[in-house]
Amino acid sequence: MNLYLILALISAVSMASSGVIARLSGLAAAELTFYRLFVGALCLGALVLLLGKQTELKQKPDRRIVLNGVLLASFMLCFLKAISFISLANAIMLVYLAPALAAIAAHFLFHEKLDLASGLLIALSFLGFAMLQQFKLDLVLTEAQWPGFVYGLLSLITYTGFLLANRHSGKSESPLQRAFYQLIIGAFCVLPFLNAAPLPNTNELLWVFLAGFFPGFLAIYLAIVALEHLPTRVFGTLAYIEPVAVILAGWWLFSETLSPLQLGGVAMILLAGLVQSLLHQQQKPVQADLQHRPQA
Repeated sequence: MNLYLILALISAVSMASSGVIARLSGLAAAELTFYRLFVGALCLGALVLLLGKQTELKQKPDRRIVLNGVLLASFMLCFLKAISFISLANAIMLVYLAPALAAIAAHFLFHEKLDLASGLLIALSFLGFAMLQQFKLDLVLTEAQWPGFVYGLLSLITYTGFLLANRHSGKSESPLQRAFYQLIIGAFCVLPFLNAAPLPNTNELLWVFLAGFFPGFLAIYLAIVALEHLPTRVFGTLAYIEPVAVILAGWWLFSETLSPLQLGGVAMILLAGLVQSLLHQQQKPVQADLQHRPQA
């Protein structure tokens, strides 16, 4: 399998670990988001030192990287704000429209051709995701719930923007540099929402590190690397592996039962991801052949 497909899968599974960590650690949502970003930046800084590439971080981040950092923090915070007004199922359903929306936007903005097969596979992934949620949606919102719907839309828009901005952020900067500054800028954006939270105690330090390493450093860095090399439609399809990992972790770690509908959703998402990956691998040799074919 293509290396960048594997990185996208690892990123999705690492992103899913945030739910498990939140449940086991008991950390407040804003605190968890801050540690995820800030400790993630520290982990990335340690990797840079280990690789001896400190000079890459000395390059001043441009406005695109700053924007990406703000988008990263915004979609996380808007999602947390949304679930304080509306159901978790509604908020998640809104946010997970982002991979499909990003693929459609890339078709028009960046000329990434979204053919019928790829479009159907993304739609199949989203249907599978809806099955994981067991179609539990509040279709009629009360007046008190409307702010949550707005925050959910903002989370959708900012997550879509994050995916698109990192897909076409330019290859002149190092992925290490882009990921580090996005994480650290995102962490500073979250600071005002901590409300004088206390420092983590000894029992929480392990969870703080895990939050920074897996859904912070590993998930974001690998996503940035994968997005640089994979079409948005492919990355977007594979992104639906994240809720599959969350559902399976709940079954494995917390003895949560899986309904036949949810099992069908798991199978549908895995099938869509597999077929989309195979299509991408088949298209690459064709594109390379066209690029190297001599002009008549």
